[in-house]
Amino acid sequence: MNELSSRHVLLNQQRRVHAGLAGKDSGATHVTMTSDAMTRLDLTPNFDVTYLPRKIEELIEQTEKPLHRAILKNYLRHALLEISGYWEQILARELTVPEPVYRIAERGQVHVLIGQAAVKAFYRRVAETRTNVMAARTLNMCVGDFGVVTEAVWSHMTPAAMIQPGEIEAVSDPQTYYLISHNIMQNFAYTQDAKLIGERVYTTRPAISMRSLSPAML
Repeated sequence: MNELSSRHVLLNQQRRVHAGLAGKDSGATHVTMTSDAMTRLDLTPNFDVTYLPRKIEELIEQTEKPLHRAILKNYLRHALLEISGYWEQILARELTVPEPVYRIAERGQVHVLIGQAAVKAFYRRVAETRTNVMAARTLNMCVGDFGVVTEAVWSHMTPAAMIQPGEIEAVSDPQTYYLISHNIMQNFAYTQDAKLIGERVYTTRPAISMRSLSPAML
């Protein structure tokens, strides 16, 4: 079993029954099969930062409309730059509008970021705390003239200093990093020339699971 909590594993089993994925001998009622990733919950076996970029590349290959392909290529560059820590390049004029607007609701807090200075400060903090080390575990993704929507089970590294009261029983070592998993919905809005306007990101609270990471895993 991976690090997801037993509560989430049970939810996974229930969803698989409703998706028609249970065996014939299970006694479950067979219903229509689904491609919805958040119903199937076929999670990657390990934390894999290449999973999201690979899924974006797959969608690019399946996409014909030039605007949609341009948006997805921008989205792919954005993801690679953020994960690798080269966040300054995300705000280059060929990728992002001069005055981006971000609305990020995570773990009970809402952050509204308007303009380059605010967004730069956000990315700088993400990089300095190493919370840019993140990966989707399964996802739905679609592209339209408006931009890209992604719904996913998401995991990312979080230092003990950023753990909020009540999220875990106790933090014994302030230098510890935790792998936090939660559900996330992201809407990346783009212009008609495929430049990022901003992000609207919403995550569940509480997180699905948390587990500490050993120094060898960092």
